[in-house]
Amino acid sequence: MITDCRLLINSSLEKFFFRDGIAEWAIELQGTLESAGILAGQRIGSLKWKNKKALLHIGHNIIEGKEVKLQKPLIVLGRDAENQGIAQTAAVIRKKVQFRARPMPV
Repeated sequence: MITDCRLLINSSLEKFFFRDGIAEWAIELQGTLESAGILAGQRIGSLKWKNKKALLHIGHNIIEGKEVKLQKPLIVLGRDAENQGIAQTAAVIRKKVQFRARPMPV
């Protein structure tokens, strides 16, 4: 399982991904990401938009995707460092970027 991986997101995408400072997006990939090293906390690729299509560039591959609105929002909860018993809303996921096609070599 990959946790805390980072994508390089250019400033024009900030409006798509954040509302009132709260993240509201998810990225869905079909398949797995494999690496010889540990991926946690590492930059795994860059995400750009072109003609209403999302382009995810990972290594020597580009994957084309699209925005999909969720029927019901999902809430991501995080623990408060000071109050261990209290959970805070980390994100409200209303839409996702879905990548279903096979990667194309660059």
